[in-house]
Amino acid sequence: MANLTITNIDLGSVILETWGTTDGILENAAGTQQTFVAGTLLARHATDGHLYPYDPAETSEDLEVPKYVLTYDVTIAATSDKPVTVLSAGKVNSRRLVIHDGTTVTAAHLDALLNRPIVPVDVRQLGQIDNPQA
Repeated sequence: MANLTITNIDLGSVILETWGTTDGILENAAGTQQTFVAGTLLARHATDGHLYPYDPAETSEDLEVPKYVLTYDVTIAATSDKPVTVLSAGKVNSRRLVIHDGTTVTAAHLDALLNRPIVPVDVRQLGQIDNPQA
């Protein structure tokens, strides 16, 4: 008899409610191609006005203040940019928010979003099968 293959299909989204969006230019300042996943927290650069990945360790150019949430995956070539539409106001699933550099999203990061009209909500996907064998 053949072995069964278990596949969990995740249909959840980062967006729970959209109250507002804004258009901008997302910059990839890295020397390699980067993929920014849905749920990436973004900040607006103080000098050029473009969007960059939120960096809680950055102390200049306002990149340490999260202002937007990317709602779809975007791949950008090295040291390049791409136009995007981002969530500027609404409710988001806090479990799906990410910081591009891999820093774990903490309560302090979520609280910083409350300075914007972005409300992080703790949501569990009930449709996802909890299977310890997978």
